[in-house]
Amino acid sequence: MRRGPLSKTVSHSSPISRRRILRYGATGGVLALAGCLADGSREPDDPDDHRDENRRDDGSDGGSDDGASGDEDSTPPEPPDGGAVVFVYDDGPMEDYTQALPAHRRFDAPATAGIVSDWVGRDDYQDNGCMDVEHLEELVDAGWEIASHTTEHIAVGTFPLVEDAHPDDTRIYPEEIRHGYHRDRTLELTDGERTIHRTVADYGTDDTGRYIDLDRSLGDTCAAGETVIRYPQEQVDAALRESKHTLEGLGFDIGTLLAPYDNFDEYSRELASEYYSGIANARHGKRVNAREGFDPYRTRRDYFIEYTDRESVKRDLDEIAETGALGVMGAHTYKEEVSEERIRETLSWVHEREITVLTLREAIERYA
Repeated sequence: MRRGPLSKTVSHSSPISRRRILRYGATGGVLALAGCLADGSREPDDPDDHRDENRRDDGSDGGSDDGASGDEDSTPPEPPDGGAVVFVYDDGPMEDYTQALPAHRRFDAPATAGIVSDWVGRDDYQDNGCMDVEHLEELVDAGWEIASHTTEHIAVGTFPLVEDAHPDDTRIYPEEIRHGYHRDRTLELTDGERTIHRTVADYGTDDTGRYIDLDRSLGDTCAAGETVIRYPQEQVDAALRESKHTLEGLGFDIGTLLAPYDNFDEYSRELASEYYSGIANARHGKRVNAREGFDPYRTRRDYFIEYTDRESVKRDLDEIAETGALGVMGAHTYKEEVSEERIRETLSWVHEREITVLTLREAIERYA
């Protein structure tokens, strides 16, 4: 929807831009247009205008009740000519609310928050705890999307062994030890032909490298590069399914997943596709997704403040604006370097290039 003119008390030099909301109703038609950081002469919508983006107060999906809108034959909108960017924030810390939300409000720009369902309202996470339901509702009122980040932030994919393991070994050396963070969980080691089940006892680092300790010896040889570790299918399925259902039970409309630890592969893709229409970080390490042939189960995402530099981000934004591509950028707002000022700075670069800002749900609707 279009915005009214800015009040005379607001400077027209402000970078606040108009945002138009893209959604599909229950009939599959287009209800409204998508958001863009382009025009400094518009004021923000009433927060209630955004409520249907991700919140289901009456248990519905926000679509037309009478089905008589006549847009059943409408086709999805094309990707914006000037490209689009999705900001995806990890874990649901309070800093999403205290730092990211004010920065995004300054530009009337949406974002997607990956929420660990068991951590909602948690008060012992990092320095300031996690957002509760009321905070998430305010994000949604500002146009944000709530995405699943599993129930307990578990790895949903696989990691290969980097050292051979022998029958008497109780210690294994995988590429990453994320599966070791949850003690007492069942772990699988498989080469595609043989599968060994053991319980996680501990994790750590020794002279060889990072390791996971198991409750008992392997009883067989597991070759590095051929054997992978993973959680059993029923555990991964439960983490994906129950997170979605829990968040929906709180009243949110959950359609997408942010994979913990940027760990996602064919193993998790088969399971996640049962519950989600897209994955925010299916292929971690690059921010730019080509305009043509976008597959929401193979989305590229990388960070825009931590683990990177400003010039790299600006180069990617130039490419997005020039080619009409889709950029997906992530951040952990509890990290010291991920400040409100740095988020605002990145949004200002997006604004200068007139790149559209979308939620992940909206991006999938336009690019997939």
